[in-house]
Amino acid sequence: MVKKYVWLFVSLLMICGLASCEKSESEESGQTLSVQLSQNEVTAVDGIVSVEMTIGGFTQLDYLEITKVGSVKSATEKCMKSSLSEKYIYQYTVKEDDDAQFTFEFVAVGNGNKSSEAVRLDVNRGIVKESKALAFTNLKCISRVTGAEVNGTNGLPAVEFEVNNRTNEQYNVGGTDLGIVWELQPGRYGLFFGDTFGSDFYPNFVNPDPNGGSWRSNVLLFSEDSDLSDGLVINGAAMDESGKNAREICYGGKDGSGNGDWTSIPTAAIRANGTDYVHYMNIRNWAGWMTNYSSLYKSIDNGANWVRCQDVKFGSMSNFGQVGYFKKDGYVYMVGTITGRDNKPHLARFHEENIEKQSEYEFWNGSGWAKDNETAAVPLFDDIAGELSVAYHPKFNKWILLYFNGTRYEISFRAADHITGPWSEPAKLVDGWQYAQLYGSFIHPLSLEGDTLYFIMSMWLPYNSYLMSVELLSK
Repeated sequence: MVKKYVWLFVSLLMICGLASCEKSESEESGQTLSVQLSQNEVTAVDGIVSVEMTIGGFTQLDYLEITKVGSVKSATEKCMKSSLSEKYIYQYTVKEDDDAQFTFEFVAVGNGNKSSEAVRLDVNRGIVKESKALAFTNLKCISRVTGAEVNGTNGLPAVEFEVNNRTNEQYNVGGTDLGIVWELQPGRYGLFFGDTFGSDFYPNFVNPDPNGGSWRSNVLLFSEDSDLSDGLVINGAAMDESGKNAREICYGGKDGSGNGDWTSIPTAAIRANGTDYVHYMNIRNWAGWMTNYSSLYKSIDNGANWVRCQDVKFGSMSNFGQVGYFKKDGYVYMVGTITGRDNKPHLARFHEENIEKQSEYEFWNGSGWAKDNETAAVPLFDDIAGELSVAYHPKFNKWILLYFNGTRYEISFRAADHITGPWSEPAKLVDGWQYAQLYGSFIHPLSLEGDTLYFIMSMWLPYNSYLMSVELLSK
């Protein structure tokens, strides 16, 4: 009889224990939603409020509710889970009518309307410096960069300086385009060009089109010219074993069927963490600029040899199929579009040592950075862009974005105090009616040392690239 009661007592304890565990797990499940801030009070820096947060119970999250409270007005917004990450950086651009001090409240809301406790962030507006607009004047076509020297006749533009780089003779580069330029080493610059044809290329005035033999999907030339005021001098190329031809860097299959690997076109280049990288798009069909993917090649020996980065790959409809890079404060900022010229630019960033770790990329969602969530990226502004480049100019404290806009038939110029915006309205940098069939506009790093903005621009008829310039000024 005693044994029977002991057994019953133990059974009850076990049942109660299990119930207690189930209850504690249930309670724990109901309390996992939380928001933790890296700090609870911040001062805006150059008009930007930034705070890092950790969202607990992220798997249960539905959205993050953000309420801004001030004496003037209150506003609430919902950031859906798709635009967030467990580790998340919230950023806010101070507005003119914001109070000197105001508060944000963050609440994580989960499925079934379960929510976390509200967490407060007190904000000091700080001093917002008056920002002057950035303008430009005095457009020049300084020199022809590639190909044979045929200037000022048959529809080709006149140039300020006849710099004969003889790329057709020295590197078998007669016809090519783009000219994506970056600094490999101090005073040494790389220029990536697109589909390239040999010394037998000649501008076809009746039917403008790339022509000639020795087709390579891309080539890399080098420059050590430190004074662009009288044109850009080419000093070398990444050559093939024969020593007669600039060789192809990013492999292109030359399958013109429209259903395979047709060609690989560079879109941007950067030195990150001591290594040089080129972002390129692998084209399947030029109708609609359909790609198989976009990816990276890298060089660890200053551009001499290159290998494919297998762990970085953007899909055919990615907003980062074509990009522009700029490195600042330890980050590489990446402005991108879907391949082609009919899509709006989006923004991402990553620490330069993480360029090959795509899961570490952060995407701007309009109010903060969402890690490893490419779909969270929102357009920087409402305009279509092609073949863009981006840079920060320290003298003017401005970000500059150049891009081709087919609707307006121009190279457009925009500026911003912060890369996240707001961006200025587009200004016509180069008119397509003055420089026929223009496209591409790639900022030379030497532009960031003075008042002159230098950029490489392509024209379809000569199917070669030109060094252009404008003078920058604050208004």
